[in-house]
This record gives sequence, C-alpha cells and structure tokens, in this order.
Amino acid sequence: MEKAIGIVEFRSIAVGIAAVDIIVKASEVNIVDAKSICPGKYYILFSGGASEVQNSFNTILYESEKFIVDAVTIANVYPQVISAMTQTTIIEEFKAIGVIETLTSPSIIVAADMAVKASDVDLVEIRIARALGGKNFCIINGDISSVKESVMAGIKYAQEKDFLVDYQIIASPHPSLYRAVI
Repeated sequence: MEKAIGIVEFRSIAVGIAAVDIIVKASEVNIVDAKSICPGKYYILFSGGASEVQNSFNTILYESEKFIVDAVTIANVYPQVISAMTQTTIIEEFKAIGVIETLTSPSIIVAADMAVKASDVDLVEIRIARALGGKNFCIINGDISSVKESVMAGIKYAQEKDFLVDYQIIASPHPSLYRAVI
C-alpha cells in the first residue's frame, strides 16, 4: 500500500473538529495530528493509502471548502517528514542549516517533503503554528550546496500560493546556534 498524507487547515476550530469525523468516516485513514493552532485555526494531518487519503481529502473539500485556508495531499511522503514533525530526528553531524517559514501548515509540510526529496539533507524539525503567531517553519541540515538546493525546491509551493514568509541558509553556523535550534 502506498503511504500518503493529507493536510487541511481550517479558519474555524469548530469546523476543523467536525472535519476529523468526516475524514475518518469517508475512508480508512489514520489521524496523525489534529489540533487548534494560532491564530484561531485548526489543522488535520491524516495518512493512509493514496486512494483512501485522496477520497477523504476530496470529501472534506466538498463538505467544508469555504472554511479551508490551505489543503494538500502528498503521495509517497518522505519518511523523515513524520519524524521531523514529532521532533525525533537524530542528526549525526551538524552542517549548514536551512530554515523555511510559511503561513500555513500544509505549505510547510509540502516544503519539508520537497526539500528532503530534492537533495541529501536531514529534516531536523517541522514546527506547526502553535504559539508562533500562525507561522510554521522547518529546519534542514546538510552540506551547503544540498541545503541551498533543498530550500529552493522547498519554497516553490509556498511562493506560488503566497504563503512564504521567508527562508534563510546559514553556511557555517556557530555551535551555539545548533544548541538553540536543534
């Protein structure tokens, strides 16, 4: 079975909570994460087979479209995405750092997935908009050329949707920076 994820961000917490029920009733999918996020929004991350995820995704788009801020599905999600979201990534060697910052949870998850698929980098962390004023970010670690390539690939979706806040590439971070972000 192909591993896929769906991510939906709502402008209404009540609609988001009801959407969890709709999503799991539409198809055999698992809720990976569902919670209120800043500022007064709700996001759902669910996984399963590609056709099941797509069916639940289409159902929720139909049911709640006017409340959706951003929504995407990713077939063949890269395994590091989930470990970066749960902050369980183990970094063997600290190198250059890339940071991508976006306005929606779907856009940062797409950015992280695209970044790690583009080059040989590690996803250190994906942080969803809790206590961040509605912003989201991911941190990437690797050699400088790979980080640059990954960040450029990662920002495309957010740029196209006008959800990109900023990105930074830090070639030779001071060891104190590693302690602060990793």
